[in-house]
Amino acid sequence: MGFFKSSRNSSVDLLAGKEAFQRAIAKERYRSDRSDHKYSLLILSLAIKSEEDERIGRAITTIRQRIRAIDEIGWYDENQLGIILPYTAMAGADQLADEIYAIVTDHLEPSECLACELFCYDPEAVPAAGMPIWKKNMKE
Repeated sequence: MGFFKSSRNSSVDLLAGKEAFQRAIAKERYRSDRSDHKYSLLILSLAIKSEEDERIGRAITTIRQRIRAIDEIGWYDENQLGIILPYTAMAGADQLADEIYAIVTDHLEPSECLACELFCYDPEAVPAAGMPIWKKNMKE
């Protein structure tokens, strides 16, 4: 329920689907606001569909080996893979984003990773509108 399930057995199976991942982001935002901790969100925009290419499954397997157990990976939107990084401020998220981008471009052609954006949330610095305090496009 709320998880993406492909027709074949791969690492893409059981990724949080778009709605489940959006709920996970909202929960992390509420948790962050209550406990005053920072978190980051990494979004990778891909030029290919997950169902069409097993290279994405291999990239996801490698990403899962790199991230922590508390980090969550799922589909942010169609062809956009997201990773929630709880308790991760700018410096740590920036370093990890570079590593994740390298993993993805090792498995896919660099032109197939359209964007790699990093958003960091600090509950003490965010205006009432709730915009992220920092955004970086890794491909710039």
